[in-house]
Amino acid sequence: MILPSAQPPALSVLTQNIRLHRPGTVAGQADHWDDRAPVLVDLLRSADADVVGTQEVLASQIPVLDEALAASHLRLGYGREGGGRGEHNLLFVRRERFELLDWDQFWVSEEPELIGSVGWDAHCPRIAVWARVRDRAGGGDLVLAVTHLDHAGHVAREKGAGVIAQRLREVADGIPAVLMGDFNAAAGESTPWRVLRDAGFEDAHDETGALEGEDIGTFPDYRRPEAGAARIDWIMTRGLMIEAYAAHVHDIQGVAASDHAAVTAVVRPDQA
Repeated sequence: MILPSAQPPALSVLTQNIRLHRPGTVAGQADHWDDRAPVLVDLLRSADADVVGTQEVLASQIPVLDEALAASHLRLGYGREGGGRGEHNLLFVRRERFELLDWDQFWVSEEPELIGSVGWDAHCPRIAVWARVRDRAGGGDLVLAVTHLDHAGHVAREKGAGVIAQRLREVADGIPAVLMGDFNAAAGESTPWRVLRDAGFEDAHDETGALEGEDIGTFPDYRRPEAGAARIDWIMTRGLMIEAYAAHVHDIQGVAASDHAAVTAVVRPDQA
């Protein structure tokens, strides 16, 4: 299910691996981008989340995201190979609600400032995008971040989680933070999950006051979602209360928006 819009001081967060555009597909195939694109637009408009994090976005797919979000959200992030090249992790924040104080992108590697750097045993460059914002509706500052850990490198996922935790510790400086994305590792049992937990982040799925809908795995790969399957897409928070959580495969007449489920949460500052 899609969570309803949050009422301030609560805010709604959504992360979606949109599945990159594969030009070799044809109409009618589950992975065909031209079929999936309008379903993704419908998801993003229906969810109306205050903060959206996306992964696997190619430059050619950005106009579709902008169709859904540009009128209301500020887009942050660029390609992992520099400029518009390679996959993007894009962070969208609602303009009316948030004042942007600072933002940056770094590489999940031993050289986080080096564009295109590949860390440890990773298959390819991996990035994270963060923004520090002032919440006009809820009050106070927040750090919001999106990432996509490597699918092949066990060391890259473990060390990468540590790099992300350290960087967010520096930029958040004690204020509440949200980290979302595709971590390519199972929540609750993987090393990256434990690294982030040890760094003070909590899993929205585990901490929620309301688990909405079926508790599905987040990578059904265009098949029927399975209850209790691995959750590799997470929303992690620090210094926030979790009011609701849901994972949702958006589907219109048998066409899914992506091979991943969307993961959504409603969060609230502890002091609110």
